[in-house]
Amino acid sequence: MMTRMRSGQAVAIAMLLLVALAALPVYAYLGRSIEYVPIEVETISRYTEDRIAYQQLQTAPNLGSDDSLASLLIIKDKKMYLLKDGFDDPRVVRTQQLLIEKESAIIGDVWVNKINGKPDYIRITDRRIELMKNFGEEFVSRQFGSFYTSVRNAFLSKHAQTFRQLMNNRAESGLVVERLPLPKPLYLGAPEEPAKYATYVIGKTIDEKLYYAIDADGDGVTETFTVSIPDGFHWGYKSGPNIILIINNSDEEIKGIIGKLAHEAYYGTPDEEKNIIQNFPKDSDIIKEFNLDATLRASDTKK
Repeated sequence: MMTRMRSGQAVAIAMLLLVALAALPVYAYLGRSIEYVPIEVETISRYTEDRIAYQQLQTAPNLGSDDSLASLLIIKDKKMYLLKDGFDDPRVVRTQQLLIEKESAIIGDVWVNKINGKPDYIRITDRRIELMKNFGEEFVSRQFGSFYTSVRNAFLSKHAQTFRQLMNNRAESGLVVERLPLPKPLYLGAPEEPAKYATYVIGKTIDEKLYYAIDADGDGVTETFTVSIPDGFHWGYKSGPNIILIINNSDEEIKGIIGKLAHEAYYGTPDEEKNIIQNFPKDSDIIKEFNLDATLRASDTKK
């Protein structure tokens, strides 16, 4: 039977590096879209420290911006490596839009390249001086595809594990979980459907990293996952979470990494269940601690 778990067992601070959360903005992502700006090397605020960022956007078709784009940014030794999957050249798209408008044709989704696990864009700079630029899927995927996938998966898995540590130690981390019922159809003759709930989860580490996991449609699968830290690093005004930003994920490989986070935050992780069972008090200890055995003896004496 699935039960919502709450662990009161403390673990080593050095392992989890957690801090209690007083009043985190759990409603910050409720009822509004997440602001973001696509990563571009020209707008990176600084390149003086090594770091990784990942951004994946899968939204409804939008004439103004790419609706399916994943970007992996790596900064190492003042060099920036930016790989993208699902990239469409904005200049080509704009030209296509103008031609369609001129011919008075119906405009469909002009951002034709979609995320497919094969990077089709790479730029490498050294102190903002460009060393390589290539926008061809065949070349980029052949040369850097394996690198892109392995680094991305390891990076996301690391942060998913940190998020689970927040769950496993929720009594100390102050993990906040909000579960809200989704509206049902109210029109006459509407089919009877089981209730669904949207789940919003927020946690924070002692080094100020802020984590969000969201299952907005109540299907039990986390489709939005963000990680950010307020250290001043960004790639533009209101550029969004600066470590991880995944919106509306539909990729099966990414789903395997983040898909259960919101569900586990509400119902509990296997580690939480195991920990609670192992540390569940013995009935004899409770009877002794609360002096219940005396009451039992008195009852037996009266008999």
